Amino acid sequence: MKVGIIGAGAWGTALANIVAHSGNQVVLWSHNNKNEINKKRRNFRLPGVIISQEIVVTDKIIDISKTDIWLLATPTKFFKNTVKKCQSFWNKQPIIICSKGIEPKSGKLLSEVVNDIIKGSEKYIGILSGPQFAHEVALGKLTGSTIAGSANVRKLAHFALKEFYLEDSSDINGVQICGAGKNAIAILLGYLDGINAGENERALKLTLVWQEIIQFGRLFGANIKTFNMLCGIGDLFLTASSKTSRNYSAGLSIAKKEKIKGTVEGVAALKWIVKISNSNNLDLKILKD
Repeated sequence: MKVGIIGAGAWGTALANIVAHSGNQVVLWSHNNKNEINKKRRNFRLPGVIISQEIVVTDKIIDISKTDIWLLATPTKFFKNTVKKCQSFWNKQPIIICSKGIEPKSGKLLSEVVNDIIKGSEKYIGILSGPQFAHEVALGKLTGSTIAGSANVRKLAHFALKEFYLEDSSDINGVQICGAGKNAIAILLGYLDGINAGENERALKLTLVWQEIIQFGRLFGANIKTFNMLCGIGDLFLTASSKTSRNYSAGLSIAKKEKIKGTVEGVAALKWIVKISNSNNLDLKILKD
């Protein structure tokens, strides 16, 4: 199978590595670091990782047009513009969204953004989400995720990601809500640690806030079972138990009254969740505080 991966940051490059190791041809579209990967087989965002020789890196978006499946792995703030660049080269191949969060300017789910721009793509859209640290994926460490979409989309995703442990779902909205909600919760966890809250308070608020995310997800028709899958409780556990999350670090910075560094999807997600809940009279006490 020939797989097109759109976005050559840490996550896109990690996906490219694991997809190549699964025996697939890989075309990796890069906005700005094609030469580093092609010549040095390195990506400065993934220290110590050697990039597979099977990966062809390009800065020409047209090169993804003849692939069998797309994996979209760009940060949410660049997501909409990137999809616009891809629009003309879509040939009805599945589009697997591998980014988590919401589109910050429009406040839309990423699947909605794709469907708005690439007309007729709705039944071709899939979502990959779960407890996934890019560096571990790039090194080939065992990783599990939820893949949501139609039966055909899921089937092709399984071929592309043979080295992932994948569980199937048809709940596209629910899987995305889990990813966005987890990002927002990570900020809260970082903040609690930054103000030296006790372990008891941390556990209490983590439990209550996840219940709030489940309530919020019901507004989008999400299935409650989705929140107990890898995209939900699995990803939440990774966030709650690890200090390496960008969103967690942002919460820590807020507590210490420091400037937030880097791309932090959870900030936009948190604002979006609060806005939508307010307009639907949904009382999310922990998240709003």
